[in-house]
Amino acid sequence: MYSAPRHRAARKSLSLLNRLVGFAFVASATAVIGVALSPPAQAAGSVWDSVAACESGGNWAINTGNGYFGGLQFSQSTWLGFGGTRYAATASRASKDVQIAIARRVLAAQGPGAWPVCSRKAGLSRANGGAVASSAVSFSAVSFSAVSRSRARVPICAKLTLDGRMGPKTIRVLQRWVGTTQNGSFGPTTAKVLQRRVGVPADGAIGPRTIRALQIKISARRDGARRLNAASTRALQVYLNRHY
Repeated sequence: MYSAPRHRAARKSLSLLNRLVGFAFVASATAVIGVALSPPAQAAGSVWDSVAACESGGNWAINTGNGYFGGLQFSQSTWLGFGGTRYAATASRASKDVQIAIARRVLAAQGPGAWPVCSRKAGLSRANGGAVASSAVSFSAVSFSAVSRSRARVPICAKLTLDGRMGPKTIRVLQRWVGTTQNGSFGPTTAKVLQRRVGVPADGAIGPRTIRALQIKISARRDGARRLNAASTRALQVYLNRHY
């Protein structure tokens, strides 16, 4: 009578055990690293990768100084408006998961047109992008960990002295607000990013139009100044102290 070798059954049992152990390991690792991603978010990953490939070459940490940040090229105002600064000062400092989560909020509010060219190239829609209201987005443990490391790189500044002077400390906090390199020097790059922040053409020349737009942005008195005078600088310092 033929008798099947026992080691074959043993191998099958061992193989099954290995698969079960492997599954349990992956499941537990997912729980530790970031199980908070819902099925729509997981499904959305590939389409957001395509959008990022178009927007930034797939570089989720990119910051070229053009006023747009991260793999999906968020403007600082959009990042701020949709809650991104709760997790990182700019999109380029946040993890990929956080950037996609904020993008899903933007998609729910503005639709694919928020990325007018790349959404068409990537085939982005509300459905495949996992559009959700702000309250429905949850973040994984790994996202918060990455955010914490990102935040650690941004120095927390003491309150600015309201002296009406654009010194290095005021400039650094201003640079943090507009989302550019915090070097304490107000040069053409900072000027252009500030102009984008307040919604005027970014020509690097701070004149009456930029000053008026800034005064409107920070709720300062519009005095027709042709340069950033002491009164407007003091109002800016008050604004930065409140927000940063």
